[in-house]
Amino acid sequence: MEQWLKKRFFRPDEVAKIMALSRRTIYRMIRDGRLSGVRLGSGPWRIPRETLVTLLPYLPPLP
Repeated sequence: MEQWLKKRFFRPDEVAKIMALSRRTIYRMIRDGRLSGVRLGSGPWRIPRETLVTLLPYLPPLP
């Protein structure tokens, strides 16, 4: 788990895996403002590490 904390930004599919949600749900959460995401120009969405760190207490436990 600590290894992924070294990244500054995450792709929506990575966040979906970490949060045990679908990629579609992650995009919906970004669109609805429930998840902070950034776009550089017209490029793909990225989720800042700080956003995931604040969500850590709410993530499901690891198996």
